[in-house]
Amino acid sequence: MKKIACLAGMMMLSAGLLGQQIGMQGEELLERVASELVERGVEGEMESLLEHFEDLLEAPLDINRATAEQLEGLYLLTDFQIASLLEYRSTGGDVLSAAELQLVHGFDKSTVDLIRPFVCFGSMALGSGISHGGGRGDLLVKGWWKKDTEEYLGPHFYSQVKYKWKYEEKLQLGITLEKDYGEEFLTGGVPMGDFLSFHFGIKDVGIRDVASISNAVLGDYLVRLGQGLVMWGGFSFSGGEAAQGFLKRGADIVPYTSSDENNFLRGAAATVKRSMPGYRSIALTMFFSLKDVDARIKDGKYTSLLSDGLHNTESTMAARKSLGEIVYGASLQYNAMKMRIGVNWAGYGYDALCGRRVQDYNRYQIYQGQWGNCSIDMVALLGRTRVFGELAMDYGGSGAFVAGVSTRVGDWDLSGIVRSYSRSYIAPYAGAYSTISSCSNQSGIAFVAGRGSSGGGKFSVGGSYTFHPWERYNIGEPSSTAKLWGRWERSSERYNWNVKLYGNWDSYGSKYKVGVKGMFGGEAARNLQLKLRWETVAWRMDKVGFGAGAEGVYGNGRAKVVLRCAYYNCRDWNTRLYMYEYDLPSSFSSTLMYGEGLKYYALVSCKMGRKTALYLKIDEIPRVKVGLKMRFF
Repeated sequence: MKKIACLAGMMMLSAGLLGQQIGMQGEELLERVASELVERGVEGEMESLLEHFEDLLEAPLDINRATAEQLEGLYLLTDFQIASLLEYRSTGGDVLSAAELQLVHGFDKSTVDLIRPFVCFGSMALGSGISHGGGRGDLLVKGWWKKDTEEYLGPHFYSQVKYKWKYEEKLQLGITLEKDYGEEFLTGGVPMGDFLSFHFGIKDVGIRDVASISNAVLGDYLVRLGQGLVMWGGFSFSGGEAAQGFLKRGADIVPYTSSDENNFLRGAAATVKRSMPGYRSIALTMFFSLKDVDARIKDGKYTSLLSDGLHNTESTMAARKSLGEIVYGASLQYNAMKMRIGVNWAGYGYDALCGRRVQDYNRYQIYQGQWGNCSIDMVALLGRTRVFGELAMDYGGSGAFVAGVSTRVGDWDLSGIVRSYSRSYIAPYAGAYSTISSCSNQSGIAFVAGRGSSGGGKFSVGGSYTFHPWERYNIGEPSSTAKLWGRWERSSERYNWNVKLYGNWDSYGSKYKVGVKGMFGGEAARNLQLKLRWETVAWRMDKVGFGAGAEGVYGNGRAKVVLRCAYYNCRDWNTRLYMYEYDLPSSFSSTLMYGEGLKYYALVSCKMGRKTALYLKIDEIPRVKVGLKMRFF
């Protein structure tokens, strides 16, 4: 069973290195996103999501100079809020404070509190202490050890070294070196483990006043096209419970900085852009990737692809990089002031044939040799309403379609999406909105509605219905699922609380689950915050699980201490719960609560000078984690 994962370690970064905090509201938001990623089976995307917000914490966005595209890159604002802010700036000048931002139409205290750590205002941008006129380097070293009686090929600890350097947002260089738990020190010629990732990226380089290289990466990278029906790598802060709607946003090419050893491309990619009068432009993106992936090989054919990246036993070492993968493609985009149209194409294949055993649930998802997808996508702004969609087809002629809308009616932000993915649509690199791990075998609809208030309160509600016309894994018949949830939350300078009610239904076996979860946190004394969490869930109304925890956070600007203890009673697997934990920077952690017992941990972070911070975490396993973060200007 894959674990739900979420990081609160970026709060440690904020306190230890920048003197800011994302706050309890921001932490709760990240936890909700983590839950959605796990439901889709792509929780590994969490690391790149967290690194994105860590970068914003370290170099806040100047809200008075940011373009619409940069504001979209916050992933925390609705289309209406972005348009409203741009209009306010054009007519009223700079926004000088968080209090003034609350006066912008569409903004409320809850939204401003959420984005406050990631933005700066007016003259604050000049005095923020962030160096924008030169290079900035970050070094992160972390590892953990636990007591274990299992025999592995290497030592019983995990280690990672990551270095990233940027120059004026024009150049970026990154290196990641990782040794997983139980792996050998030297694997495949790589010291300190078996995974080495490298990238070099450039932005906004002119080509003889004719065009510009808006983005280019050599090494490891991700590609994000359209609404994800052809290809989408890394996280997407959309869908599920996101008030920002279902529209996918993001650059077409992104340098890869995470430690997942499989879900990235390796080679070269570039976007060339030509600007035209009237705020119009044409952009061409091309990419090529060639790398080896982990797979089990039998009689010259691959029978399964392995994605955990572990190589600490003889069998996993035999599967390491045993299959060659090639990926290539292109995208052509036309951009106008209120419209974007794109044509996308990707091809891919392996250097061995597929030898998977054909079963009813997977018979339409197996291909041989080279395969690929093509699509056309569109985004348009019509007044306060944004509409978007993508129509795709694979090499076998099977199709997929997704379309959505986001708008504002009165004080309500409304978003909806519809989709229909054929059972035989094959797109292994896709990342469009889906309630399962693939973009196939489903049709459905989903919605999210939210309304905030000037006093810091917010109510949101959402739901989805999905029909699967063909069998799924362990479900030997067509089936349907439905979800409905509602949340009320409120935040102020001293406290934050939220309550969520939810219900899930699956037609296969008439299974349903209902639950309620809540959180209350506040400032108990100077530099001391206390937080209480609880959740109870009922499975078919005859099995109940319960969990509750208390957490204390003390910080004085140079040091921070986090203590947590939680009790759980979840004796049935279907009533299991997860509780999120603070962790090391750029890491994620959670606790599975199954059975009955106690969970606890302690985390200490200490600022050592202006540019260095040290982290130490101990839990009940027992497991010891250590992290070191350094900055170089």
